[in-house]
Amino acid sequence: MANEEAALAFVRKANEEKKRIYFSVISECEVFSGLSSEYELQGVKLFNPRRCLHVHSEIARLAGKIRRDQKAKGRRLKTPDALIIAAALEHRLTLVSRDSDMVFVQSEYGLPMLKI
Repeated sequence: MANEEAALAFVRKANEEKKRIYFSVISECEVFSGLSSEYELQGVKLFNPRRCLHVHSEIARLAGKIRRDQKAKGRRLKTPDALIIAAALEHRLTLVSRDSDMVFVQSEYGLPMLKI
């Protein structure tokens, strides 16, 4: 993921506005893989365990179905993206993403999406 500082800024603003925000462990991994060491402590504070959505069997199965459905439509969807979508669907949350390839979730799954 490019520009992880922008993701941190989004989370920081949501915190300041007292908005409830949750993260998939997949998103946490993606952010930390691209985060420079100078921002790591901020990341640890923002991605705290109370906001972490874990991947369990139902989410994994739903993600597999989503990938299969998208493959049949000619769309290549990576496993991490399918897991993030499935977690948002399972928990009935709005999907927040910088990935413009994810906009299909609104029309195909009725999943609210906020593009940042």
